[in-house]
Amino acid sequence: MALYDNKHYLLSHIRNSFIASDDSGMCEVVMTCDNVARQIPVGKYDCYPNVLEEEEEDAILAQSFDLNSDLQFGLRRPKARMERAVSTEKKKAIKSRNIKWTNPSRLLSNDELNVFFPHKDLELARKENAGKRVSLLTELLAKYPNQPDNPFKDYAKLDGNAQVGVPIKKYRIYVTMLPEEIQKFPMEVTIVASAKVSDLIGLICWKCSTEFTDVSLKDSVSNYSLYIAEDDGDVDWDFPCLDSREIINKFGFSYLAIVDRDSVSHYQDESYPLVIETTPQPHEPPSSIRDRVQRSWDMRILRGQMDALEAPLFQSFSVHLLNRIRVRTEVYLEISGERLEITPAMQPYFSSSRMLGNIWGRQLAETYPMEDVVACDLTEHKSNHRSTFKLVHWKIKRDRTEEEGGKFKNKDFECDTSIAIEIVNKVNHILECRHSARRQEYITLRERKSHRRKNFLSPR
Repeated sequence: MALYDNKHYLLSHIRNSFIASDDSGMCEVVMTCDNVARQIPVGKYDCYPNVLEEEEEDAILAQSFDLNSDLQFGLRRPKARMERAVSTEKKKAIKSRNIKWTNPSRLLSNDELNVFFPHKDLELARKENAGKRVSLLTELLAKYPNQPDNPFKDYAKLDGNAQVGVPIKKYRIYVTMLPEEIQKFPMEVTIVASAKVSDLIGLICWKCSTEFTDVSLKDSVSNYSLYIAEDDGDVDWDFPCLDSREIINKFGFSYLAIVDRDSVSHYQDESYPLVIETTPQPHEPPSSIRDRVQRSWDMRILRGQMDALEAPLFQSFSVHLLNRIRVRTEVYLEISGERLEITPAMQPYFSSSRMLGNIWGRQLAETYPMEDVVACDLTEHKSNHRSTFKLVHWKIKRDRTEEEGGKFKNKDFECDTSIAIEIVNKVNHILECRHSARRQEYITLRERKSHRRKNFLSPR
């Protein structure tokens, strides 16, 4: 605690305290008009500046070293509240109107009142408008007295436009059942990502039945199929239709076409002429066993050649990824001639895979160029008709000196034996067609390890 007997200092301190703590600014307006030092007598022993000197703003602020205010303390607040109140009053003034009340110079007669304010017979008006006023709902009910239930109404809940916080997928669908002038314009359909292909077909049929009431549709989604389409609406008949049991998130196509199953044969069936020529001399048939063996061998060679030709085409497989502790995670393995992608599948909220993923970390989507994929081999056949296979790829690694390095990494997968064999053959066909430096390095490294192991096990 400090004691001061200098009245000039005390008055200045009180004055500055009022000004600094007042948010309205009224104290500053009132107190800055008077010079306090001139009104108080000063002795020769009073250590205070000259009484006749005007108090400057800098001197007032420098009189007290105990006031440590921040940048906002003591400053005037913006007059936003006052401006807001003024704008509110202006808005109210626009809606209201002030009329000055004056007594009329003369009273109106009954005839004049009847002219200005005629009496209306409400009962007569009701009778006249009784048969004319019809609501839109009444018109629709009268137009369709026996409207049947929409068989696709259960698929309306999968519409992605009405979902919040749920992953969705957008597609442009060409409806081939519509008239030709409407078929050229695709229909935008948004659906939840966890729905199946059959659900997407049902949602498309529901939208068609509500937007195009004149078009008649069949009652079941099994009568329609989804095909890959170009951006101009041409259906790609070279590829089969999408499997109705698969998840729609598995397919990354933006343009699709819905086709009636009965009309598919009209587009796909092609006739080939069969020419039979007779020879003048009888033909000697070969041995039945030799012919059967040769035919099976030729079919096997032809099937292998077809697999090699179709290997670069995009194909997706549903497999399980095995981590270091052998926990299975359902993923989609998407293989093409350019890249290999691993996309995690949507897991139910209370599934065991989702709970383990929260403990050990969720599986993220990964993409590897085919130049970095070096090998794919079967590792184990299980008794439950399932097999595991190993995928070897090159992983880039940067050290602290920002120099690129890397090493070969393995990823283990598990699926049905037939699917595992198909995946291994597809990847190996692609690797045989592409001669990458990473694969040559991996083959050299594996041969070196094999040679080293043989030398270690050989007798000395």
